[in-house]
Amino acid sequence: MDTVTSPQQSCCGTPDAAQQSCCGTSQTPAQPEHAKQLDVDYLCLDLTTCTRCQATDSATKEALAVLSDVFGTLGYDVELNEVNITSRELAERYRFLSSPTIRVNGVDIETTLKESDCADCGSLSGCSTDCRVFTYDGKDYEQPPAAMIVDGILRVLYGGKQPDTALYVLPSNLEQFFSGVETKQVKGTKMSTIHVYEPAMCCNTGVCGPDPAQELVQFTSDLAALKGLGADITRHNLTNDALAFTQAEPVRAFMQAAGSAGLPLTTVDGAVVLTGRYPSRDELVRYAGLADASTAEAGCCGGQADAADSSCCGGKDKTTGSCGCGTGEQAESSCCGSQAAEPVRVAASSGCGCGPSGWC
Repeated sequence: MDTVTSPQQSCCGTPDAAQQSCCGTSQTPAQPEHAKQLDVDYLCLDLTTCTRCQATDSATKEALAVLSDVFGTLGYDVELNEVNITSRELAERYRFLSSPTIRVNGVDIETTLKESDCADCGSLSGCSTDCRVFTYDGKDYEQPPAAMIVDGILRVLYGGKQPDTALYVLPSNLEQFFSGVETKQVKGTKMSTIHVYEPAMCCNTGVCGPDPAQELVQFTSDLAALKGLGADITRHNLTNDALAFTQAEPVRAFMQAAGSAGLPLTTVDGAVVLTGRYPSRDELVRYAGLADASTAEAGCCGGQADAADSSCCGGKDKTTGSCGCGTGEQAESSCCGSQAAEPVRVAASSGCGCGPSGWC
């Protein structure tokens, strides 16, 4: 008699069932078909120098490690995005308000905005910069504990709050930081050497008397602004610095051909680039090798380009009939030029009025 061998049966009674999870095999339990996304954004001004940003970054990673099992159980796919906010454009893209910032799905874990002076970020910008202070259990922290971040993440996760959609305006604190960083970068960049040769004047700037020439007032203001950014610009006039006109061959040749009537003359790295008028601020920016004029908006008094209307640049200070740079020692500095430390005495009856007794 033939013997018929039946297929091996599983506990579920089917040949394939041994490969199914119902038989208690070691297969991985089924995961949710679509994991839920949890984006954690860490935004800061600096991670190389600022100890406040560095410590908060470490605490954020520690908090995520503590919550990893919880997120796994709940079926969350967590992604940490670290963004170094290095420009106004990035600040606007991320609606950045203060450094550092921790957001969960676009929502800030901190409900209030407190700041204090940050010496590290101030050293980067060259000016006072405020960074974030976190509040937890009634205490303020410049370097928040991981427990605070864990609590903040869970509050956002279950709080149902939506990302802020109000009109974003870059905070003045950040504007000052970015401007300071740009200025420091400009000063550290190799720039061209600019010389401006001027006709004879009674003082180093020509911004003298009750009604100075507007072109001199404007040029003096522009020059001070560019020097404030580290530009290498020197003025020479025939009265106080005649020797300079003979030392540079292009200038000597120009003077022989055109004489003082062709002045002012501007050279960049020894080459003549402009004659017959003073360079504009945009031209000076270009000659100096600066990227654009946006960082050179401040006048010699730290104001706008129309600083010529203020007394420090000699626009309208008629109480003394001077360029407005003060008298005595004050007249030897500021917008009257760096060479004013060695003033030239002229006759009191024909003086330019820059200071007492005709000192110029």
